[in-house]
Amino acid sequence: MMTSKLLSIIIPVYKVEAYINKCLDSLLVSPEWMEKLEVVIVNDGTPDNSAEMSREYVKRYPGTFRQIDKENGGHGSAWNVGLKEATGKYLRFLDSDDWFTNLDRLMSDLQESDADVVFNPFIKEFAYDNRTETVEVPPVQGTERIDPGNWGTARRGLNSVNFWSTTYKTEILKPLQPLFAEKTMFDDYIITWAPLVHGRTYMSLDYPVYHYLIGRPGQTMSLTQQRKGALSYVKCFDQYESVRSRIDEQAVPAELLGCIDDAIAGYASYIFASMIYLPLKDALEKIKYLWKNYLADEPDKSKLLKRYAALPGVVFYYVEHLRRKIRHI
Repeated sequence: MMTSKLLSIIIPVYKVEAYINKCLDSLLVSPEWMEKLEVVIVNDGTPDNSAEMSREYVKRYPGTFRQIDKENGGHGSAWNVGLKEATGKYLRFLDSDDWFTNLDRLMSDLQESDADVVFNPFIKEFAYDNRTETVEVPPVQGTERIDPGNWGTARRGLNSVNFWSTTYKTEILKPLQPLFAEKTMFDDYIITWAPLVHGRTYMSLDYPVYHYLIGRPGQTMSLTQQRKGALSYVKCFDQYESVRSRIDEQAVPAELLGCIDDAIAGYASYIFASMIYLPLKDALEKIKYLWKNYLADEPDKSKLLKRYAALPGVVFYYVEHLRRKIRHI
């Protein structure tokens, strides 16, 4: 893909008046890099003044910032729009309550790179106690071929490959559009395995770029949204299967396709327990589906999966509800 822009940054905007200036100020790099930077702001129908605040950056830096206004469709919807519009050789996602550092340095390194995926450490910023934590990425000498071993996708649980740590070559994500689930939470996990469809090489850099704010009011990390979260998991999982169904004819190496399938199966295992927060009929239907298609042949089943295998579905549902109620008493 021929382009004058080196890096596109996609930023969804929704109810972030208190954070948007810090976010966008962090992208004001030196003049030599401003010409090669594209910031795609996607106003996701925000009802506050966030979009007007971000529009000021478009007026001040029209060669770098541009803004797309759309009806509210959720975080994933904004990312889908931004991915469609991005023109840079490389691409990063940035949530509008987070911010970057070392962006000049990153762009200098990207200028010399042709890796499909570039990793940097990222910093967790804990708002509730002013604590920070740096999350490292495995060091790499130069550019290496991606394989399941160095990618780190495990069958169970989540991994450290995420949008906070990662810069993507735009051409490896564009063919997967629409990539993200819309009108739901937790839409970003797909990005941990989607680059494996067309990505073949990666490199790691040793300095942080992304600062991830945790604990602000209104974030979807709230522990009180189990049922809403379960519905989101279902929507996201449906999207994973939709994307997976589209890649069989795209010449993905067998070992990477296996890694993708392991990631999806790992997510099936991860969300299995949350399905009991759905109404009984919906829960039993989804639990049975996950079990039949992803979990029945697990060689090392968790205690939860063993209980499901030993109990009738309805009994399992109510037993797990009771266990969680007791746990929170």
